Amino acid sequence: MSATGVEPAAVALRIDPRFAVAAKKEHNAHMLLLDELFNEWITHKEHSKRRDGMRPEISPRTAKDYRNIYNSHLSPVFGKKRVADITMAMLHKHYKQLQSVTLEGLRKAMLIMKQLMAEATRRQLIELSPVLALEPKIYNATPSIPRERWLTVDELCAFWHALEEGTQGGGALSAGGRGIASNVVLSGSMMNVLKIIILTAVRRGEAVSMRWIDIDGDRWTIPETKSGRPHVVTLSPLALSIIEEQRSITSQLSPFVFESPSKLGQSISNDSVTRALTRLRMRKMAETEPFTVHDLRRSVATLVGIELGVGPLEIEHMLNHQISDKLLRTYQTGALRNPERLKDLFLRWSDFVANNIATKKQAVEKDASNVIQANFRKN
Repeated sequence: MSATGVEPAAVALRIDPRFAVAAKKEHNAHMLLLDELFNEWITHKEHSKRRDGMRPEISPRTAKDYRNIYNSHLSPVFGKKRVADITMAMLHKHYKQLQSVTLEGLRKAMLIMKQLMAEATRRQLIELSPVLALEPKIYNATPSIPRERWLTVDELCAFWHALEEGTQGGGALSAGGRGIASNVVLSGSMMNVLKIIILTAVRRGEAVSMRWIDIDGDRWTIPETKSGRPHVVTLSPLALSIIEEQRSITSQLSPFVFESPSKLGQSISNDSVTRALTRLRMRKMAETEPFTVHDLRRSVATLVGIELGVGPLEIEHMLNHQISDKLLRTYQTGALRNPERLKDLFLRWSDFVANNIATKKQAVEKDASNVIQANFRKN
């Protein structure tokens, strides 16, 4: 580019430099900011249909996750910059900074930026994407190996009772409090949301987002799921008793069953559930192999198969997974997704939890109390 800001190609083509500069200024004036491009792109994704003509290209849940990642990790730095002004050097510097904060957040932010720059290229807003040479492996942000950790019945039993012990203290539920005293490991709501995950095998985000209006008797309808399809969960008597307990914990105006103790009217957050489980595990189950919130869901799927003899397709239905076999998905959806069989499965699993996990420790303690103490010492 010359000192006048005119491309040499324009001079070679004998284009009046004044017109070239004016055209360039007009092009830059109409260049989208990254925030504007993201909003247009995500809106289009939400309203575009997949090939089946029914489901949106991305589910409401996925769109919400994309917005959270973008607003947290990309918008503060690049949102007000013109798309054409974002360089590879800028992105590399930001990715290096984000690498020390959250690898998972970095990986997802890179995925979104890659899609945004592809969209910008298609629209001819830029000629070459600045992300082409930036791969997650450069920042050690490649997806982790899928976890296989699941809890045995004994481990799940120990965890269930650790949850109850973790709420004991001056503000414990058993003492008429809300389970949020400073000397307890976790709040009453936190204990209950983790129990609901064990009883229903729902995802963490689905559990914390449970609303009173989504519950009708023993039916809990989750309107937004990762699969993009509403999921109906049957609530067992044990699950219903936990939800009823929440009525004495949450404020009357809260739309959420599991309300945040510190932010009234809002649900407890995904991250707070993760932190609470880690804190509880370190204090009460330090000798046990580490496990995560999602490992609880995997544990249910595994134990339903082992202990109840349930087949893989029924387990997939319970987890609300998309059936991977396209032929089965196309021709046998009705048979595979039988609401009555799913209801029965939820109730059978909850009965197993009630009889083998929630009460196992109490039964052992009761048996121990019946032991007759004998003194065989010689006089």
